[in-house]
Amino acid sequence: MVYILKNHAISKVITKLYLNDELADVHFVFDFTDAIDRVPANKAILAALSPVFYKMFYGDLKEGSTVKIVDASVEAFEEFLQFFYLDEIRLRMENIEAVARLADKYDILEHVDVCATFLKSQLTVNNMCWGYQLAVYLRKRPLIAFCENEIIRSSKEILATDVFQRCEKDTLKRILQLDLTCNEVDLFNACLLWAKKACIENDLDEHRAKNIRLQLGDCFKFIRFGAMTIEEFTSIAMSNHGLFTPEEFQDTIFALTSSNYKPKIFNRNPRGFTWNEENVLTCKRIRENTQLKHVMGSEIIRFKSNQTILLGKIISATTYRMEADDLLRHSDVQLIICEIGDHSHPEKIHYDGDTSISWLSHKAHIVLPQPILIKSKSVYEIRLKLQTSNEAMYDYSWKPTIEMENGLKIEFQRSPAAMYDTSSYGWISDFAINTV
Repeated sequence: MVYILKNHAISKVITKLYLNDELADVHFVFDFTDAIDRVPANKAILAALSPVFYKMFYGDLKEGSTVKIVDASVEAFEEFLQFFYLDEIRLRMENIEAVARLADKYDILEHVDVCATFLKSQLTVNNMCWGYQLAVYLRKRPLIAFCENEIIRSSKEILATDVFQRCEKDTLKRILQLDLTCNEVDLFNACLLWAKKACIENDLDEHRAKNIRLQLGDCFKFIRFGAMTIEEFTSIAMSNHGLFTPEEFQDTIFALTSSNYKPKIFNRNPRGFTWNEENVLTCKRIRENTQLKHVMGSEIIRFKSNQTILLGKIISATTYRMEADDLLRHSDVQLIICEIGDHSHPEKIHYDGDTSISWLSHKAHIVLPQPILIKSKSVYEIRLKLQTSNEAMYDYSWKPTIEMENGLKIEFQRSPAAMYDTSSYGWISDFAINTV
C-alpha cells in the first residue's frame, strides 16, 4: 500500500531560504553607490526555474559565487527573487518595469505574464505611453493591444502627458501609425514638444527646424499633413520656417488643393474611425408604459456604453401634435455633447453648435456633422436647446437600459441638471451608431 502525504514543510523551507545570507551559495552584487550591496540566493533554486540561470551556474562557462547586476536596483532584484521562493508575491508599481525586464531576461515567462497583468491594472492616461513601451519590449500582445486601444480612444489626453513627451523614438513611431482619434494639428504639436525636449536633452537648439527634423527622423513622415486644412498646414509652415523641404511643401499644397492629386510624401487620409453607413445599428429605447409629456425647450439625456461606439445620429420619440408646433418643426436645434468629468478630470465638450432637424414618421432626426467617439464606460450627456411653443407631446417612460444581441449595453442615468429622471424619461429615444 502507498500512503500519499502532502508535504507542506517544503514550501516553508524554500520560503526560509529567501534572502537568507547564511544558507546562500551565490551573491548578486550592486555598486550603484559607494557601498556595495549584496543580495543572497541559491544557485539550484534559481536554475530549477530559469534556463538562463541554469546555464550561468551549471553550463560550460560557470559563474562563480558572485554575480554583478548592472540593470536593476537592489530593491527591484529582491522583488524579482520572490518568484523563486515565495507563494505570495508582492509587486510594487515603482519596481514593476525592472522586475518585468528581469523576468524576461532570465526567461521565466509565466512571471512575465504576472507582471503584464499587474501592469495593465495600473495603467492610466498619465502613464499609458510608458506601459505601451514596456509591453512592446516584453512582446506581450494582449497588453500591446490594450494599450493601443486606450491610446486610440484617449489620443488627445495621452499626447498631452509628460510621459508621451519622454517616450522613446520607436514608441513615438508606433503611436504615429495608429488610427488616433485626435486632430492632426494636436498630434503635430505633441510631436513638436517631443522633439524640442529631445533637442534639449541632446544639447541642441530646440528653436532650429533642422534640429527638430533630426530628432523626429522618419517619424516626421507619419504625421498626416495632407489630412489638415490648407489653413492649418500653412500656419504650421509659417510658424516653423525651414521645417519642410520645398518638395514636401509643394506636394502637400497640391494634395490639399486638388482632390485629383495623389500625394507622394504625406498621407492625407484622416485618422480616427470612419462612419460606415452600411453598418449602422439603431439602439432603440424600450417603452415601459405610455405617458405623455410636452417637448420642452431644454432636453437632456445622460448615458454610458459598455463598448466603444461611434454616435452618428440622435432620434427623438414619436412626437404628436407637431403640426401645431411650427417652431419645433422648422427651427434648428442647439446641440451640446459632452463627456462628464469628475473631481480630477473636467467636463470635455465634443460638440457644441446648431444642427438642423429632419422629420420622418413623426420622429426628429438629428444627424451629427461629424460622428462622436463614445468611449466605453465613460459617461456622456446630450443637451438640446429647442425652439418650441410646447404644443408637441411625446411618450416618455423608458426602460433605463438598452441591451443588444452583440453584447452592446447602453445605460441611461439621471442628470442633476434636469428637473426629471433622465434615466427613464426624455425626448430622445434612439441612437444610430457604428461599433468600432
